[in-house]
Amino acid sequence: MSDRNGDSYTVHNYFGDPPLLKTPKVTPRRVAEDQLINLQRQFARPPGINDAYDVLVGEHTVIVHGEPGSGRSSAAQVLLCELPRDGGTYHELTPEKPETPSGRWLSPDLVGGRDRMLLDLSSADDRTWQAVHSELSGFRHEVLRKGAFLAIVLPHQSREQLSPQFSQFSRKIGRPNTWEAVNRHLWLAEVEGNVRDLAPSALHTYLDTAPPMRDLARLAERIAAARGHGDFAAWCEAALAAQTDRTSDVAEALRRVRKGRERALFLTAAMLEGARAEVVHRATNLLVQEAGSAHDDRPLLEHKSLSVRLETVGAELGSDSRVRFTQPHFAETARDYFWANLPDVREPLSTWLKQAVRLRDLDETDLANLVVRFTDLCLSTGESERLTALVEQWTQDSAHRTTEVLAAAHVLQRGVEHEQWDAEFRSKIYTWSTGRPPKHLREVLVEVCTKVMSIHHPEPALVRLHHLARNEPHPGVVARRALLDYVSQDVRLQRRLLARLATAQSERYHRADADLFLDLAGFPDNFLLAAPTREWLTTCWRMAFELLTPQRWTRCTANWLATADQVDGEALVEAALNILVDASDARYPVLSRIYADARRNVSPGLASRLLQSINTAQRARFTRPAPDPEVSPS
Repeated sequence: MSDRNGDSYTVHNYFGDPPLLKTPKVTPRRVAEDQLINLQRQFARPPGINDAYDVLVGEHTVIVHGEPGSGRSSAAQVLLCELPRDGGTYHELTPEKPETPSGRWLSPDLVGGRDRMLLDLSSADDRTWQAVHSELSGFRHEVLRKGAFLAIVLPHQSREQLSPQFSQFSRKIGRPNTWEAVNRHLWLAEVEGNVRDLAPSALHTYLDTAPPMRDLARLAERIAAARGHGDFAAWCEAALAAQTDRTSDVAEALRRVRKGRERALFLTAAMLEGARAEVVHRATNLLVQEAGSAHDDRPLLEHKSLSVRLETVGAELGSDSRVRFTQPHFAETARDYFWANLPDVREPLSTWLKQAVRLRDLDETDLANLVVRFTDLCLSTGESERLTALVEQWTQDSAHRTTEVLAAAHVLQRGVEHEQWDAEFRSKIYTWSTGRPPKHLREVLVEVCTKVMSIHHPEPALVRLHHLARNEPHPGVVARRALLDYVSQDVRLQRRLLARLATAQSERYHRADADLFLDLAGFPDNFLLAAPTREWLTTCWRMAFELLTPQRWTRCTANWLATADQVDGEALVEAALNILVDASDARYPVLSRIYADARRNVSPGLASRLLQSINTAQRARFTRPAPDPEVSPS
């Protein structure tokens, strides 16, 4: 579990099996902060960023825009990272359609004192942009009131739609110097020297094409990875070779490979590059069968060896018996080529994947790579529904918790992390979460929310975990415990969950929310002193007293009072007592039970103060004037 600063965190495993996805060693908030710091180190400052920083510091808001591929989202993040660290946290805002008619796309409750917030709308659709734009004025008022800072990245096509009242905060971010960008990436990778002085002519030619900043980062990674083979010029040439478009090479190879079985090996090796030879061989046989190709009917001893057949498609067996293509970037291009130019293969490949993930000797890394590659292919042609259908099939109740469930988790992880399709997957996860997902799907959703979505979409992760917890069949506790662990790392998340529990409009969930609240009921620091928080707490305690048995809430009220007994500060103690008494609505059975437990569990001084609060509340109830019978209620 984390401390309040989020410096360490352990994600509990509730499933009785190894976790589906990698368990983070620190909180999602810390992961986001670390990513931000690393981005700042490798960031090449573009034209316009100093002016944008001055606007952010002076106005607490900056709206950055620029050409796609110029690094405007990275620039907005770095601007927030460069602000003085004097309280508050860094977090990203994810506007989503409100769950209720009165809800907002940008809730003011998301703003904490001195917070540094990123609102990246660079991939937002027109509906989201219009909704956020209409709420921006009120949201910025809350930003100013709490001394927070907000950096907004505009959709490229929406620059001219920006309201005049926000134009003063808008600044254009230019493209950074290409050579400096590559230099900084290499410097962090401990590659010394000036790139421009050492670079071969091929690198000069490539950089003159002004590639997107993400491609420059990838190139620098490949240059660093090529160390140890020749001089710096050789490293650059190897990296550029990996960055080269191989489409014509793949097309030529496919023209040479005409037989169905050979093409099956070609595609299988591309899908499973890096996997063991035995896996590729078995997977090829599965694809041959699924695609209706002819098997080799010759006697087994007359078959060509696997290494010879791999050589035909441009691949080879390494010393570790794993299959790899001899040309860099060839496997990825081959996958894309098959998918784009042989669309009839998509359905058989989907069926093949369901069998391939169960192959013996397919280790977890190879499984993850296979699923991610197939996910990328589907998303390249907008076939997200094919992926969500696979997730549902892999997580049916009748399935065993084996590689299929792990594969489903990797599909959703890739989808949520995808720059273009993340909103689509978050929407689908929301739909699943608000229903009654089967056990294995619920398990996958919990893992994806807590370990993936929580890093850059903390509020949507909370919403989905809440739905999963309130819909969890008794006696299940997987989603509930994951939710409580998640909010325990951040007071802001606790506050958001409390608001959801207190303001849920559907009575269908009131009992489940009241029961969930009792597991949340505690109060850190000055949590109770803010007026909205006190109102939410009172509402939640009232629901617990009305909807749950005394056996369920008694232990929680006792813990609440025991905590108040250890707190310094008269105002905080008074708030804790008043919340319980107000929530009881002066009902004798509730108050008598609370007071009886208090006499056994807290100090005489606190018990006396509680009794005084109870007496005051009951006197107020009995002295309240009766309504005039001659006056009709409005």
